[in-house]
Amino acid sequence: MGKWTVEAVAGKAKGVLLGTPNLEVSGCLIDSRQAQGGEMFFALPGEQVDGHDFIEAAWKKGAVLVIAEEDRFKAPNNHQVVPEGKALLLVKSVFTTLQELAKAWRLELGAKVVGVTGSNGKTTTKDMIAAVLSQRFKVYYNKENHNNELGLPMTILNAPFGTEILVLEMGMRGLGEVTALCNIAKPDVGVITNIGTTHLELLLTQERIAQAKWELIEALPEDGLGIINADDLFSVQKAKKDLHSMRFYGLEGVFAEPDLKGSALRPCGPLGTTFDVNYKGEKTTVNLPLPGKHNVLDALAALAVGKVLGVSLAEGCAGLGMLKLSKMRLEVRYGSFGTTLLNDVYNANPISMQASLAVLKERADENKTLAILGEMYELGTLAESGHREVGETLAKLGINELITVGKLAEEIAEGARIAGYAEEHIKVTSTRDEAVTQAKDLLNRFGPGTWVLIKGSRGMKMEEITKQLEQAE
Repeated sequence: MGKWTVEAVAGKAKGVLLGTPNLEVSGCLIDSRQAQGGEMFFALPGEQVDGHDFIEAAWKKGAVLVIAEEDRFKAPNNHQVVPEGKALLLVKSVFTTLQELAKAWRLELGAKVVGVTGSNGKTTTKDMIAAVLSQRFKVYYNKENHNNELGLPMTILNAPFGTEILVLEMGMRGLGEVTALCNIAKPDVGVITNIGTTHLELLLTQERIAQAKWELIEALPEDGLGIINADDLFSVQKAKKDLHSMRFYGLEGVFAEPDLKGSALRPCGPLGTTFDVNYKGEKTTVNLPLPGKHNVLDALAALAVGKVLGVSLAEGCAGLGMLKLSKMRLEVRYGSFGTTLLNDVYNANPISMQASLAVLKERADENKTLAILGEMYELGTLAESGHREVGETLAKLGINELITVGKLAEEIAEGARIAGYAEEHIKVTSTRDEAVTQAKDLLNRFGPGTWVLIKGSRGMKMEEITKQLEQAE
């Protein structure tokens, strides 16, 4: 951000200001260690870490304004001395102030806002949309997974003056959460990648998941636009009942005719994919530096957003060719014993895990394949069947070896067995270290050229397996 002074922030937050009022603020943070100079530091209270304990540290690192809760300074012996050239703003709630200031800065920016949600691929889609739109506009977007009630308003407040389009990923775990994020972001365009079974443990039915995701479309203004996956049943069903204008993208067009359609997918290089795209007679070829049908669908969503906001297919394709993704998503690493590692450990659910298995099989070609698969969380009543579906897919694809990690992941092995996968190719482990031991034994026997997929839910910390397999034998 920029163009705000400490005094202006205090006026918008309706707080009590101490210290120097005419300082210019630029950006915000909640971790004092990240201060570069000129930021607002939000001293968020917490059970484990309390931001109020780091007020002095934030000032010393360069933050010019600290926003803290007034209740902390009511006691006579709890007086905070504000250094010269710094400021302290006392408010009723730091959390509420963060969100209210984000609302104000979003309006002051005057930027278009693209909201992105979905059960799979929303972070990749967000990155792709930003790459496409950056060919013509000044774009700012969430870094990493800053997609919740803290990360989204911080993303907005850190958007520099002159930003023309904000691309905001919106995560959710329950009903009403996307609505709350939309109340801050005020999206003009809403993208739903798909509606799957992630968060089923909390929302109980896929219909409720669909309802929660669709809050993004419902929050759009009357002239807002939805970008919808034509190959996703629940999304198309919701779209047909909605009064907003829609643009559909897809490959097969299973449930709706795509406005923007991809076709003729073919591998290109170690992990790239080349495909053709057609939008109302405008045609071009895309060279995407990522593998798999699921990533092509995400790219089509990004190109569709580009088209409705004035970016040509040629410009959009150029942006996709220079794509920089968030970390830990189908990263190619090279491991011991001459192996190629697919480090896809950011998160996992049945759909994404099956998609990554398909990539493993496709890209390994005739080489040996090993899948090291951890538990998938938040599947609720579908925990057993979801894991077994992955095992069944693995068996059908003909992946050579399977190592499971964790109790829930044993159901992946069971699904593979039911599908006819031979027992001697299954290794069931309970810890990451045990999985690494089994993997190194297999890779030593297989020799150079083996491809390995490592994937599991974020809580499994499967990246630790990748690190150990990267080390020299």
